[in-house]
Amino acid sequence: MTEQTPGPRRSLFLLCVFAGLGMVVLCSLGAWQLQRLAEKTAFLERLSAQKALTPAALPAEALWGKLDLDASDLSRVRLAGTWLPEASATVRVVMPEPQPGERKLGGFGRYLVTAVRLDAGGIVLVNRGFAPEARHAGLPPPSGRAELTGILRKPEAPNAFTPAADVARRDFHMRDPASLAAAMTLSAAPFMVEAERGTDAMTPPVGVDFIDLIARIPNNHLQYAFTWFGLAATLLGVFLVFARSLRRQTGVSQESAL
Repeated sequence: MTEQTPGPRRSLFLLCVFAGLGMVVLCSLGAWQLQRLAEKTAFLERLSAQKALTPAALPAEALWGKLDLDASDLSRVRLAGTWLPEASATVRVVMPEPQPGERKLGGFGRYLVTAVRLDAGGIVLVNRGFAPEARHAGLPPPSGRAELTGILRKPEAPNAFTPAADVARRDFHMRDPASLAAAMTLSAAPFMVEAERGTDAMTPPVGVDFIDLIARIPNNHLQYAFTWFGLAATLLGVFLVFARSLRRQTGVSQESAL
């Protein structure tokens, strides 16, 4: 009687190790997507609830340094002050193209940003809304009184694909109030306010609308979770089939050696 050679046993052991590691990684990614699903769902529910809330007064300048921007992001606020038309900039953006029958603007364009000197003190940058690329240059910045309702937004962070800004022309690719204010030689709030849309979605600049904003935020985490868990199940199935085949081959080899 011949003993089983260590080769098949070692192969099966290595296969178990790699399959186990793969399962751990794939299941961890699936669990992470479920966590992101819960976070995104709570975020969208909070955003939906903001539509029905009465806008709060913009935080006082003395509180800006202590403000939790993550917690305050997307809060409805109101402000009053004076437009500073000389302190204006643009942020390049691509908006979803309107569907057939929709009366709203989309495609390549710019966010139009202008500073407001608040009656209560301090300066805040206001994103007045979206204008198509072919039309933004013909829209002069506002002047005089500024009284509006909007959404407080935390700064956007750049990534590896964010183009460099043209500071001289005040042309940017992300809504970062610190960078925009520096180009305007201003000291401004560490957040921006996006003006809410009125009834007209065809006359630029078109402000933000809660329903439209929610529709633009993807929430595909459940699909991603199913994908990762499905890959884990597939890996397990392949491992079981291969392990069974290996054990069968080993058994045949042992019988042949008897």
